Amino acid sequence: MRRTVAIALLLAGCGAPAQRFALRPTMWIDDDRRAFVGRPAELETPAQWDRIDHTIFRPLAELWLYERETEAVNVNALDEVPSSSWFTNRIGLTPLRPERLARGACRELDTPPGPYTVTRAKSSGTSPGLFVRDASGGNHLMKVDFDLPERGTAADSIATRIFWGVGYETPCNRVIFIQPEDLVLGDGEHAPSREDVEALLTQAVRLEDGRVRVSLSELLPGTPLGGWLYSGIREDDANDVVAHERRREVRGMVVLSAWLNHIDARAENNLDMWVEADGDRGWVQHYVLDAGDSFGQIFPQSLVMSQSFGLSHYVDFQHMLEDFVTLGIAERPWLGARRGPAGDVFGFYDLERFDPHEWRNGYPNPAFEDATERDRAWMARIIARFERAHLEALVATGRFERELTATELVRILEGRQQRILERYLTRLSPLTFPRVIGDRLCLRDVALESGLRRERSYTATALPGWPTERRVPLAAARDDSSACVMLPADPDEDYWAIDVVAATPGRETTGAARVHLYAVDGGWRVVGLERLEP
Repeated sequence: MRRTVAIALLLAGCGAPAQRFALRPTMWIDDDRRAFVGRPAELETPAQWDRIDHTIFRPLAELWLYERETEAVNVNALDEVPSSSWFTNRIGLTPLRPERLARGACRELDTPPGPYTVTRAKSSGTSPGLFVRDASGGNHLMKVDFDLPERGTAADSIATRIFWGVGYETPCNRVIFIQPEDLVLGDGEHAPSREDVEALLTQAVRLEDGRVRVSLSELLPGTPLGGWLYSGIREDDANDVVAHERRREVRGMVVLSAWLNHIDARAENNLDMWVEADGDRGWVQHYVLDAGDSFGQIFPQSLVMSQSFGLSHYVDFQHMLEDFVTLGIAERPWLGARRGPAGDVFGFYDLERFDPHEWRNGYPNPAFEDATERDRAWMARIIARFERAHLEALVATGRFERELTATELVRILEGRQQRILERYLTRLSPLTFPRVIGDRLCLRDVALESGLRRERSYTATALPGWPTERRVPLAAARDDSSACVMLPADPDEDYWAIDVVAATPGRETTGAARVHLYAVDGGWRVVGLERLEP
């Protein structure tokens, strides 16, 4: 299987001639949950090694390596990502009600019942925490805000639900308020002392009535196998056959991370879980575990570094070289950054300095660096489906004390969303999900659906018998938020390609959406969609 994938990757870069799409249903399920024998070993990726490797050793190893840009390989015939153990099509494919999105990975939004028995302390990661068991037997990781008031616990809830809505698997995270006496010490071997618990609670945000604000993250089902990497494959996972940096859902995460300023996308914040099927057989489920760094994390050691989050790597050799060559006179957008109306809650998370295409993760990320325009545009089409009502419902789960804090976060999210759509829906075609309705071919126009554009014109050209030089103009018009093309009543070829171009008067003309169809059994079958360069 792996040899087959490697050959396919090699051939994909050889400039093969245009090929027709096969007459078969579009693949929407990538069945990589096939049970196999032999649970993979737990993968340990020390945080310091992950950081040093991606910051220094990998860039040095690739310094003299020329690698041609390649497209993601796990894309179906309609330029979308099939659902798998890595990704589940949600809001990008099917509308979600705000209340459903607000529930995210949780079975319900209600607070798990207390008291909470502390079983052990969290030993990994940068933020302190406790493992607790609620009164109904559910197990959770409890954390508090350790850098900015409310931000970390709110981000655990809000950002994780956004990841879930997009399509990633995540834990169920909640913001809850407890009294200190709601924490009961367990009697297990690893149970912490009351002093350890008090040390954590002293860092938490407290309300006037004495309640403590915490984040409660429900533990995932299965056996932990360690964090998944942003490159390579897990050799002992029989279903892992596509290099992670070649997966579109992993590459496209760079745009989602830019939206939220999730600067800590690395192996330690992901998790693979072994899910038992029967006996010693099972399969691996991939999770995004922690997005709690989103919305403006602050490093107490360096205010300037905190101002540069999302604009520069922690150690950014390109920027260091530019500063050296220009003697430090290069203008940097993070210098002089100020906190917004919400004060300390969001640090320097803002709209004004945001350029989605220039955004940078804290550490260099191989999958993010390999992301192509098509990968980024795919994620932008999903992000476009989040409406204001969705954002308000999501932000409400952060349970901010002040209404101003919530409205400010909605404002920034909306503004950054618009910049993402402006950048990635105006070059490659935003037309998507082609379907035949009677005698018309219609495609949804995400630029119209999202409100990015209000005026639209379309042109369509047919290429009967594609690949061919013969071109036939077709009538195209807007129908609500879709572009619709009149199909020939009596086609003289059994295979057609139809180029549909969207334009905004006085602004952009995007590349064509090329839809591939078969004329069969007196009707039409859509079999493929390409997005051509402008």
